[in-house]
Amino acid sequence: MNKRKWLFVCVAALFSTVAYSQLSFADSSDSSTTQTIDNSITAPSETDSSENTTEETADSNISFTESTNPTSESSSETSEKPQDVEDTQVIKQAIHIQKIISSNQINNQGSQVAQQEGINGAKFIVYDITNILEEMSQDDNEKNQSVEIIESKLKDRAKKLSYDQLKKVAEGETKTIDDQEGVIEFSIEVPANKKQAYYIVNESSPENISNSEDIVLLTPVSNEKGEFLTDVWLYPKSEKSEPKEEIKKVVSTGVKKNFFENCWEFFAQLFFDN
Repeated sequence: MNKRKWLFVCVAALFSTVAYSQLSFADSSDSSTTQTIDNSITAPSETDSSENTTEETADSNISFTESTNPTSESSSETSEKPQDVEDTQVIKQAIHIQKIISSNQINNQGSQVAQQEGINGAKFIVYDITNILEEMSQDDNEKNQSVEIIESKLKDRAKKLSYDQLKKVAEGETKTIDDQEGVIEFSIEVPANKKQAYYIVNESSPENISNSEDIVLLTPVSNEKGEFLTDVWLYPKSEKSEPKEEIKKVVSTGVKKNFFENCWEFFAQLFFDN
């Protein structure tokens, strides 16, 4: 009886041990399976993360490309837009000064007037007074004035200066050029968008010919249509005066004649002149 009981206890213990081992193995298998499943689930997550990283990198590349494209478009637009380049056009003009005999000033707008009585041998000097013009342009009180007023003020300022203070650019005497008497010429090259000022002085004239008034010339000169002239003609007027008659003066020696000399002259004129 005791042996059976002991045998029963041993069988029960063995069964319990086997059952426990199976349960532990099952739990271990389930845990391993669960971990494997979790790992399999986690792996796609990493793949997703990698895909997300790729997508973020792609998005970053797209974002960089997009941020770069506006610059390219801006550069393209800038290259297509015309640049504001300073007008560097230079105007060449030949200035012809013809000293004429006239009582009226010719308003020719720079154009040539034919059949004028010119005077040869008159000396003219041309000064550049652009610096005075620039000083006036910086004064607010001198802005928005007519050309006539500007020329008049320039002339007044230039007259107050000595010739040594002015910049001489040309000088010479009038002569016959292309069948036109009384002409002196000089050439200038000036910017199209910037005014230059010249002060023209008639320094001397032939005998019995008056000097012409000083002239201020603003260049470049254009016609009524606003077109720049290639040749600019100026006609400073002058007048001719009649030569003065020479008056002979009797010079006294200061020696008085005596009574006998006066009598002799009286009888000589009385008898011999007849």
